[in-house]
Amino acid sequence: MKELGFENRHSLRFCVRRDEDDIYLTRAQGFIDYNFPQLNRTLRFAPFFEYQSNLDTNTWWRRELGAEIGTSFFNGFFYYGACFQHVWQKEENYPVELLDETTEWESRFVITPPLKWWRFKDKLKLSLFNEYTFDFTRGQPTVNQVGVELNWQVLPGLKVPLGWRHIDRIHDFDNDMLEFSLVFSF
Repeated sequence: MKELGFENRHSLRFCVRRDEDDIYLTRAQGFIDYNFPQLNRTLRFAPFFEYQSNLDTNTWWRRELGAEIGTSFFNGFFYYGACFQHVWQKEENYPVELLDETTEWESRFVITPPLKWWRFKDKLKLSLFNEYTFDFTRGQPTVNQVGVELNWQVLPGLKVPLGWRHIDRIHDFDNDMLEFSLVFSF
């Protein structure tokens, strides 16, 4: 069985440690989910484009174009995805050394425990995640992000995730961010 869809995520990330690192992010992705009920598994293919801008300087600082392939199993409790992405960055927007253009591999692990939230048991989901990025141009890992996100399904086709993420820029500085998002799906 196959399912097609589209998601558009708009996020505001507010930096806890630094004043100049607040980010607006939008990510548009299509996806094709292949369900394998006999294996209790879903395979997802998701091409995407992501755009990030620094709210304090009002300039873009990162663009990504790529595709993610992932699988969820144990009734959606665990998800693993790997994406191959090409990235364009503006070095002047960050106090660390960035490459103007590079190619990355990102691994994403997500755990969504089956929690029952009183009256909201079908509307709220808690997710714990880890995203690990390897830069092919540099030949080394560059970012490891861990966090937690509470997703509220407000209406069909509209989610409001709230979360926190710790961003470890390997060989550079760390950051903690609070995140508020709107996710539209079709």
